[in-house]
Amino acid sequence: MERTDSHTHTFLSRHGRGTVDEVVEAALGQGMTMVALTEHLPLPPEVDDGTFAMEPERMAEYFSALEMARRAHPDIEIITGTEVDWRYGAEDYILGWTQRWPFELLLGSVHMLTDAEGNQWEFDHPGYAEGWNERGEEAVWREYFELWMQALQSKVGFDLMTHPDLPKKLSYKPTFDTREYYTAMAEAAAKAGVMIEVNTSGLHKPVKELYPAPALLKAFCQAGVACTISSDAHAPEHTGRDFDLGYAAMRAAGYTHVTVPTRTGDRRSIPLE
Repeated sequence: MERTDSHTHTFLSRHGRGTVDEVVEAALGQGMTMVALTEHLPLPPEVDDGTFAMEPERMAEYFSALEMARRAHPDIEIITGTEVDWRYGAEDYILGWTQRWPFELLLGSVHMLTDAEGNQWEFDHPGYAEGWNERGEEAVWREYFELWMQALQSKVGFDLMTHPDLPKKLSYKPTFDTREYYTAMAEAAAKAGVMIEVNTSGLHKPVKELYPAPALLKAFCQAGVACTISSDAHAPEHTGRDFDLGYAAMRAAGYTHVTVPTRTGDRRSIPLE
């Protein structure tokens, strides 16, 4: 079966390691036909804690590294992407970056919520886990679901929404009936025409599960939302990790094909064998 990876990171995101070329070589070593490099979009100074977003002054270096990798490895499609951290009130800031630089793939994600004083809180960061007790688990999940759907309604025009149930990363799972939210998320994704992903990195987090949960993945499938597969690798050797488990989850949810983004903005599909 043809293999591709739609979501990877390097040292440029400041919480990963390895270079663009090393990630590409790792993908080639697995016989992949496409790999998307998707560094975190730079954050404004008042939000950036220095742990996971690209530094603004390195954007040109990022694009240059991708172009050099394409010349060195013409046998694999290399997509220039970025993972955008959607936040309250951030639309104009995000558009300033995505309209300036020629990204070929825009990944949407939600890693932060805002507290009563307007401070950003990274709910999936182990160092800030006390925020879960301060806010309450149900309140965090409900706010996350609403913010995730808000991103789809923005002017950014995301191509792919990543790890749709990310708050479970630290093992804080919903304790209430999520069916209404899952249906709303799936309908919003279908209306926006975005892809979602089976993201295998959750298997190596405290929750030890794929993103998204089986019930949410099934809701996406039933709504007709295209699904790709991603490692969310933060080191070259993690590229393509656990994809067989990801494919099995897609089949169980009802998917028959893996959707693959392309450099031109089109999509193609690979039969799930």
